[in-house]
Amino acid sequence: MIKGTKKFSIRMDENLKTRIELLAIKNNISFTKMLIYICELGYQTYIERFNKYYEEQNKKLESKGIDYYE
Repeated sequence: MIKGTKKFSIRMDENLKTRIELLAIKNNISFTKMLIYICELGYQTYIERFNKYYEEQNKKLESKGIDYYE
């Protein structure tokens, strides 16, 4: 797999930018790397919640006796 970079812009208020900058300084990494880390963390959390939601929906269907895949 080829790893490349994508350029994107993000709008954020000064308060959020300052908090991210302080986190980056505290963890001794650059602001950009901190943004990437936060994005990756948010994405992983989203995927976990997404999978959990569908597992719960499948359990509800199974308890009602409905097999969605038939």
